[in-house]
Amino acid sequence: MRGLAIVMVMVGHFWLGAQPRNALESGLFTVMQNGWIGVDLFFVLSGFLITGILLEAKGAEAYFRNFYARRVLRIFPLYYGFLVAFFLIAPLVMHPDPAGPFAVSSWTQPWYWTYTSNFLALVNGAQPPRGLNHFWTLAVEEQFYLIWPAIVFLTSRSTLKKLCLALVAAALAFRIGLRFTDYYHTGGLVLTPARIDSLAIGAWLAVMVRERETHQWLERVAPAAFVSAAIILLAANLPDERMFGYDLAMQTVGFPLLAIMSASLIVLTTGQWRQNGVVRRFFESRPMGFFGKYSYGMYVLHLPLVVLLERVGFGITSFPRIGGSDVPAAFAYTLIAMAGTTILAFASWHLYEKQFLKLKRLFPLPGSAASKAALQNLDDASGSDRGRAARSQLQLEPVPTAGNEGEV
Repeated sequence: MRGLAIVMVMVGHFWLGAQPRNALESGLFTVMQNGWIGVDLFFVLSGFLITGILLEAKGAEAYFRNFYARRVLRIFPLYYGFLVAFFLIAPLVMHPDPAGPFAVSSWTQPWYWTYTSNFLALVNGAQPPRGLNHFWTLAVEEQFYLIWPAIVFLTSRSTLKKLCLALVAAALAFRIGLRFTDYYHTGGLVLTPARIDSLAIGAWLAVMVRERETHQWLERVAPAAFVSAAIILLAANLPDERMFGYDLAMQTVGFPLLAIMSASLIVLTTGQWRQNGVVRRFFESRPMGFFGKYSYGMYVLHLPLVVLLERVGFGITSFPRIGGSDVPAAFAYTLIAMAGTTILAFASWHLYEKQFLKLKRLFPLPGSAASKAALQNLDDASGSDRGRAARSQLQLEPVPTAGNEGEV
């Protein structure tokens, strides 16, 4: 699923700048540029995976130390390595001209070094350096990682479910409240209190799939929930279906609907639905697995690459229009930019990030005794189909391979 999310985000960003010439092209461009909503899939997936990790580790030795150490090893090397390259090295190589990406970097740097760049939305006139426009999502994630382990540790599963639903309501109330301030335009999209609902729905789902009484209900309702949420989302964005994260429609019903769709998709790819058909084949395909594995590097690097390409004069407008259309140019540019991003992320993973990930073995996250007992109880449930299905749900592996767990 992470593979789908990163492809959506990259396509959405790479198609910006293309100009439609008729209604058909306008519809195509809308679909492509709406790919930014992959960010919401990332949020829900992160809430689901991180909460699953924490639930399985609850009660284990060094719960906090191991979680935070593993997060640091996964997230920090690329993030801070990139900041060093962007803020300290690149300006020495590329002159910071007024229109360049480093023109505003001097006073915005502290926000990025401290994972608070999303709060730049509260600074009047603040603009992120070009190429770092997407780093607000990494700030939201890191702020979530900072507080969520303590919440999971201190609450029962029943209380955690209620808290997650309360956070969904609180985020909606916060976004509505922002509409009466000067910060609603960007704040409702990037501030952590405004976006915690997507993470909370993922966390709620992580608890629900680990309860025998609720996992089968989730599998029954997931298809209808996905379709219903999609229909309402499309209706809310009529007439042009262009989903701007700053709009009232998205900041009221849009974000919760995207979270419901994302949660439903997780259920459809992890439960009994996973055993059959197109959904399983798609998400277990090699391309999706490949993009999923390198998604973090792709996410960090894809927009800086766009800025670099612009600096050398390469973009959608570098290609000639065919029949007066930007469509062939947009496809060509997207393929080239995606290939470049993939090469950079692949190299970063194998030459740099992977060396830090080897240290994760020093900070294991064993499953809790309670989780093992629950699995044993299900094994004893007379070998029934229901027992096996419930056991399958409780065995959802919250830590994906290659040390990729939970990051956007």
